[in-house]
Amino acid sequence: MQPTDKFRTDLDQMLKRSRTSSGLLKSEPLRDFFFRYFPKAADETKAALFASFLEAWPRSPERATVWLSGVGSILLMDYDGTPFTPEEWADIRESFVIAQNELDLELLSYAMTLVVDHGAL
Repeated sequence: MQPTDKFRTDLDQMLKRSRTSSGLLKSEPLRDFFFRYFPKAADETKAALFASFLEAWPRSPERATVWLSGVGSILLMDYDGTPFTPEEWADIRESFVIAQNELDLELLSYAMTLVVDHGAL
């Protein structure tokens, strides 16, 4: 199993455990999971990305999940081709730029290459 596939599987399981019986999301366990999963990423980057996910969740939990899965593939340096909008690419760019001095250089370079390739620079 590839790291991105494992992340998707683990994310799906964590989302199931993080939903309340009324369908609401308990964000703290999910946030902890997300932060632990990507040790190469700076906490500030992970916090910004997770905040974007939480903001999108009420509008469309399905789309927010796809978005977070795609972001995870970037953090794993194995982009899965998730179709992000230009605004989403700009948000991803900003999430990496805010902590560029604390990020693993290889991860920062990988993410910025994707941002440039998708016209969000």
